[in-house]
Amino acid sequence: MIYYKYKSDSKYTEAIFTSRKVYLSTAEGLNDPFECSLIDIGKEWIIEKIKEMQHAGVSGFLMEAKRSIDNKELFFGLSTTETEKMVEKFKSFKGIEEASRYRTQVMKKLTGHPPANIERLFHGFDTQLLNVGIFSLSANPKHQLMWSHYAGEHSGICLGFKKVKGSRLSNPEHFLPVIYSDKLPEMNKNGFKASMSFSVDENGRPYTSSYKIAFSDSTFQKAISTKPKCWQYEEEWRYVEPYPGEFDWPGHLEEIIFGLKCNEERRNHYIKLIEENIEHPVKLYEIRKIRGTNQLEIISLDKNVSEPMISSKLNIVEDSQSKMTAKIFTAKMERLIAQEKYGEVLFQVDENLKHDPNSAFLIDLKGTAHGLAQQPKEALDCFTKLTEICPEIAISWYQKACALIELNRHEEAVIALKKAYEIDPNEASVSFNLGVELLNIGADLEEALSYLKRADRLGHRRAYGIISEIENTK
Repeated sequence: MIYYKYKSDSKYTEAIFTSRKVYLSTAEGLNDPFECSLIDIGKEWIIEKIKEMQHAGVSGFLMEAKRSIDNKELFFGLSTTETEKMVEKFKSFKGIEEASRYRTQVMKKLTGHPPANIERLFHGFDTQLLNVGIFSLSANPKHQLMWSHYAGEHSGICLGFKKVKGSRLSNPEHFLPVIYSDKLPEMNKNGFKASMSFSVDENGRPYTSSYKIAFSDSTFQKAISTKPKCWQYEEEWRYVEPYPGEFDWPGHLEEIIFGLKCNEERRNHYIKLIEENIEHPVKLYEIRKIRGTNQLEIISLDKNVSEPMISSKLNIVEDSQSKMTAKIFTAKMERLIAQEKYGEVLFQVDENLKHDPNSAFLIDLKGTAHGLAQQPKEALDCFTKLTEICPEIAISWYQKACALIELNRHEEAVIALKKAYEIDPNEASVSFNLGVELLNIGADLEEALSYLKRADRLGHRRAYGIISEIENTK
């Protein structure tokens, strides 16, 4: 039950031993453009599912309101009489869409925040797939192509991680066998699992800050573990997390295999790194050609196991008096954002803004946290200030546009997106959103299509579907 990571000889490979961490990349950082793809969900299916969820939301809302009436209790601050009038109004609506919109308006008025956005659940699915962290491993430690492609033409090493109880490799939600298929996975027609995260606003009231497909959903897991059949020789397994970055080793580091061209100096260097940083013995092997064949074999080194120089895990103590660099602070905040700990991010950033109120990177972090926490007004304030500080940076205008879109200020969003496009016409998301927003405000269809087609050429995954829908209805 050992799984292998092929690595070239580099400082990044050395860091696996010194930091005791591995880096999980996103799908865009992997070696195949079809990574984490999903067949477009049919429009009719989306409409059906949205209606089902709207029915459930409205039904639950009315059930709770009627319970409050029966018990003579306040309903989000409304008196029994006010609650009865509100419930009566639902009878006048012609369809579930109107009822759902009214429920949203009522909830926003009474609590300060709207309920979970159902449409966002579907529209954000593709983005969610692309943000998954992936660490690829193989069941085969002696495949010649793997050594050539991933271990520096045989000059690198191969790390063997053992599946042990309690490790990520023993968790079926985080360690997945790759499915080799030339057909992309489809959305499960029976539905999906969803997950919610909650935040607390400035008044101490909880609200839904995130609503998305659950990481454990079967369709989601298939999408992050499916590759074309041409990659089948890799015998790949994937250690996955909901977001990228550095994580602890996924299993027990059991063995190291040195490549055919890994010279003695580099072997000794890695053995020293292992012995200085790993408290348990690690088995040491090398790859050799089987005499008279083109096949490879794995044999033990003369020194067949490392001799640890430490007796327990290293305890790294950070100097609390030392100043944290902007890069380290940003990395820490991005990790908290990925974990949806928006309140903690906002607190940390606000504390630092007291000392540097015009820091662009702090304002950007604050705006991002507000935006992801479903606080578009606060996000807009941050990104508007960012465009004043950094007017020449396209992403500032793009982020401002995203906040404006959330506030249904679409004409202003078009202005911001055109400014972003003027600065950087090669960003696919800018072109895509500009095309979509031009459609939303009823602008010239050909102008909107031109931006969508550019987004498609730049590789935006949703552009083609919208272009096809428009051209089929012309």
